Amino acid sequence: MLTDVSTKTVLPTSTIEWAMWANEHVLLTGYVLAIFSILTIIFQFSLWQIAIYGLILALFIILIEYPRSGRIVKKSKARPLQQYPSVLLTKLGPLTRNYFIRFVIYILLSLPCLFLMSTISPAISLIIGAGAYGLAALRQEQWKPVEPTTINGTVPMPTRPPPRAPMYHTSSNA
Repeated sequence: MLTDVSTKTVLPTSTIEWAMWANEHVLLTGYVLAIFSILTIIFQFSLWQIAIYGLILALFIILIEYPRSGRIVKKSKARPLQQYPSVLLTKLGPLTRNYFIRFVIYILLSLPCLFLMSTISPAISLIIGAGAYGLAALRQEQWKPVEPTTINGTVPMPTRPPPRAPMYHTSSNA
């Protein structure tokens, strides 16, 4: 006896999406690396030329990590103005979607920052974030753009009511 029963994929409740944690960690690391690099350039500490590299790296990290990935359970909320760098990430294809490539690139790009005292802590933090991306790559997670929220294929309800005509018209003859 065969019946057509639709099956729904049910995810276990303990599924950890490592890419989400890695994205937040590496984005904050990019901000900290930018601040430390700017301070190093302003005060011209020794080897301040590495801080110029750190600032360029921080801007690259912020550009790549700002767009939040869509989650597996479809409950992700996009960051403000995310759609612009998100287009860039989708155009670059597997270079930015694959988390193993991010894992390798972030480790390699963080190595010069390990030679400067003011950028060593963001470099170590970037290596830790790259490790989280490595875990995401082992679990076959992949970057995908955040989709607009819909409920069962319907358009979401409006947030405010439409303008309506007044219920009663008062005459101007009083």
